[in-house]
Order: sequence, then structure tokens, then C-alpha cells
Amino acid sequence: MAENMIRITACDNQLLLVAYQWGASFVIGNINSGNSQPVNVALPLVAGQYQGGLQLNGVNSPLSGSYPVTLAPGQYQLVAIGIDWGGPQAFTFTLNGQTYSLPPSNNGDGVVWTTGPIALTI
Repeated sequence: MAENMIRITACDNQLLLVAYQWGASFVIGNINSGNSQPVNVALPLVAGQYQGGLQLNGVNSPLSGSYPVTLAPGQYQLVAIGIDWGGPQAFTFTLNGQTYSLPPSNNGDGVVWTTGPIALTI
């Protein structure tokens, strides 16, 4: 199976990426950012034993780099949850070139954005 690539380019304030299948879920990433800090983070999803997801805090500094995350081979659904702590929010990521995004807005705080399940094969 070809490598799956997630690229996060906007996160204000917290983006949770969770892959799930029958009976289990796996946190792929817990990305925190804000204060107009740039985000350019790649998460290649590769076959292997799950070792935990990526946790990054870029609230006061830029985030960048590539951080492989392993998942056992199989069929998954991916969901993204965007959480805002107050003030403006924005979330953008791509999965294999397909963009999922909440443009900059002021919709209040709490859970302000979620994707529907996105099919994913590792």
C-alpha cells in the first residue's frame, strides 16, 4: 500500500486527528498552535506497530517538520476535531492531496469543527 500523507498547514488552536476501526481508536496527532504561528507539519502514516501519536505545542513558536506515525495495516476511518480556546480559529490539513479546512472565523470556542469519517487504508 502506498504511503498516506497528512500535511497540516493551519491550526488555531488544537487539532486532534484520530484513526479508528471496529473496537479501537488511535490518536494520530494532537497539534496545538495559535498566536498567528505558522504551521507546516507532515505526518506520513506508515505500516507498523502503533507507538502513539504526535503531540506538538506551537502556541508560542512555529511548527514544522515531518513526523512518521505508524499504524497496523488495515482499514480505518480518520476524523479531525478542531478545538478553539477563544478568539479566531482556523484549521487546514490535506490527506493524500485532498484538502479539509475551516477557513479563519470567529465561531466561538470549544469544538468548532469536525470532519466526517474519511476512509483510510494502511
